[in-house]
Amino acid sequence: MTSHDLPDCVFCGYSQAPVHLELPRFRVRRCPHCAVMWCDPARFDDDFHADDEAAYLEVEATVHGENAARLHQLTRHIAPHSHPRVLEVGCMHGDFVYQARGAGFEAEGADLSESAVEEANRRMPGAVRYGTLDAHYGDASLDVVAAFNVIEHMDQPAQFLDEVRRVLRPGGVLIAETPAQESVYHHVLFLRGRVHGRLQQGREVDVGVHPGTHIFKFGRRAWTTILGDRGFEVLELVPRSTPLRELLAKNKRNPVLRAGIVGFGLLGRATGWENRVLVVARMR
Repeated sequence: MTSHDLPDCVFCGYSQAPVHLELPRFRVRRCPHCAVMWCDPARFDDDFHADDEAAYLEVEATVHGENAARLHQLTRHIAPHSHPRVLEVGCMHGDFVYQARGAGFEAEGADLSESAVEEANRRMPGAVRYGTLDAHYGDASLDVVAAFNVIEHMDQPAQFLDEVRRVLRPGGVLIAETPAQESVYHHVLFLRGRVHGRLQQGREVDVGVHPGTHIFKFGRRAWTTILGDRGFEVLELVPRSTPLRELLAKNKRNPVLRAGIVGFGLLGRATGWENRVLVVARMR
């Protein structure tokens, strides 16, 4: 055992969860109770692997459209006058915060990238702090917590959800987005991983999860279970696709992968089994 080994489910405590996929350097486990998948070990080292900020800046117009769609889903369920105080965790350059403020919310952000916080505050002075969801925020002090493509990168996502419960007032809302287990992209990558395993090929293949980056993988059943266990009512689960421009901006070097991204993206949209899921849930 190492300090990063993770045989047990951090959400429900299931011990020695079954191995769903064996790879040369790590295994993917899946909890029989809550259906969450994760990497074991969770990481290979203690380094923090920051997201590609340059890629996000390159496709800012696309990201702006994504955030507009997320804000639309949120306002289907709540309004600024009833749920004014919004915190986005992992807000990057603050675009969702900016749009939420424009819609009438008292929105702010938090991020662990100093350069992202600096850029966000250049655009909106004082809107974003360096940090995460922690003791800076009081009990029952927030109306909405937003976290888009963030929780899958955390070593202890269950602790994050505990903090969400602590800071949300009764009736408060969590809106989050993560990669989806049900997607066409996920199933094809895992099939590829199994084929490589049977052929005993030692080289590493991309399966959509990896220690230190995408550590956890959720889905519709997983979100319904882990949020229900924590006293949330799931209001909506919405399939979503990562815009192709954003994916291609992050994957410039491999032409085969870029072609696959386009193909999987189109197939996911056609079937409804898209590569992300957006969840909106209310504290009971």
